[in-house]
Amino acid sequence: MNNLQKSLLAHIKYPYTAGIIAIMWIGMAIILGLTNGGNFEILVVATASVSLIVAIIGFASPKK
Repeated sequence: MNNLQKSLLAHIKYPYTAGIIAIMWIGMAIILGLTNGGNFEILVVATASVSLIVAIIGFASPKK
């Protein structure tokens, strides 16, 4: 398998993690829309921090 196939397989292998991150960002955008942009910086930093943690855990390859 070449590198392109391996990287595509990695993206297909972890769709739930990507979905969770996308839902978090969409939810944050909805909250900002409903609150007229209040606490923008806090919500973006919080969402980015949690996304980073979820990505590190979710995209980590299992140890064999």
